[in-house]
Amino acid sequence: MTYQYESDAQPQPPEMEVDGEIYTLTWHDRNIRMTIDRFHTRSEETKAEIKVEFADRPESEAMITRGRAGLLSTFKNLIDDCVEFGGDWIEQGDWKIMFKQMSITVLDRFRMGEPVLNLATLEDKGQKPFIVSPFIFEGSPTIIYGRGGVGKSLFCLYLAMLMQTGNSENRLNASGGNVLYLDWEADPDESKHRADLIAHGMNISPNVNIHYRFCAEPFTNEIDVIRRLVTKLDIQLVVIDSIIPSCGGNAIDPEVTSKYSRAIRSLKTSKGQVATLLIGHTTKQEDKSGSPFGSVVWRNFARTVWEFRAPTQSNSDVVDVALVHQKINLGKTLAPVGMQILWGEGAVKFKAMDARRHPLFRSDMPLGERIHVLLEDNGTMTLERIVSSLRGVEESDILDILEGDNRFENVGAGWQLVSI
Repeated sequence: MTYQYESDAQPQPPEMEVDGEIYTLTWHDRNIRMTIDRFHTRSEETKAEIKVEFADRPESEAMITRGRAGLLSTFKNLIDDCVEFGGDWIEQGDWKIMFKQMSITVLDRFRMGEPVLNLATLEDKGQKPFIVSPFIFEGSPTIIYGRGGVGKSLFCLYLAMLMQTGNSENRLNASGGNVLYLDWEADPDESKHRADLIAHGMNISPNVNIHYRFCAEPFTNEIDVIRRLVTKLDIQLVVIDSIIPSCGGNAIDPEVTSKYSRAIRSLKTSKGQVATLLIGHTTKQEDKSGSPFGSVVWRNFARTVWEFRAPTQSNSDVVDVALVHQKINLGKTLAPVGMQILWGEGAVKFKAMDARRHPLFRSDMPLGERIHVLLEDNGTMTLERIVSSLRGVEESDILDILEGDNRFENVGAGWQLVSI
């Protein structure tokens, strides 16, 4: 195709689209597109990777040049390549103007960052909805953590399967949407085998279209590639298995955590922020910090945090697990979730159970849940009877819960559950 325009007319300003930190500029009057990403700022100099291509050609034929340069440089080498390979209808002066337009437009927008919004003018959309209830909120990071070798990855893959298929079971409700599973722990063959076992346990076809990527480099090193995948595949949930290897092994360094958090927040599509499910570990069995690795940094980073509790796996075909809600920024702390993992011939099945009444988990349940079960089973109870039933718990701690939790009411004869 031959492009006709006035030979002395300068290129018109480009149309720009921004997706996270990927900037796409298109000069429709010159049939040229530039993609600018992989930004890095050091000593006040911002460099980026710049790809120049024909806007209307297939991807395999579109490339003109690609390189890395400072956004305040002269772009000499890139311009020389564009003159040589960019078609004889675009003059060197045009290329200089286009690179100058790109430099000014992109650098100003990059330095500005996210725009300032006036909350008074925004629509109140209420609390964010779940995409997999009660664990994962739309567009928010969730952490599920626990000791190694107790089934966390298997359970999180089960949540991913629910999300990808839109299926709901075991009181877990999924909205449905595309999932990207980033795996630093297993390999594709092992993950495919696990996914098929779960699918058979759900009585569905094993051909579930979860997008899987084997990972070796730290998450923040590959964030540009991951952002592109999120956009290209229209991802609503990214699963990270698991935090320590995805950090490069240094998960409690504040600088690493801060950079990691910014990378998570940069995962967006045209529909908005992308939800993330991060799998973490606790360093010690007796750790009571309520966060992975005994570090409050990760607890503060996530919007909601669940602890995955289970006995160390043995030869049993049935594993009982409890997920205890440790933190939430989007509402009230939820009741523990119990689940049985049943290993069968060629299938893994998940079955809901009441963790509050389980002999292994009930003593570790939050005090409010233990009181709730007592009143649920026994009806109205005096404070003295509640204290005697919860051996080892101070009366003042019990009274604080009874008076501060709106699930309970004092009816004179004792305490009972509030009628709904």
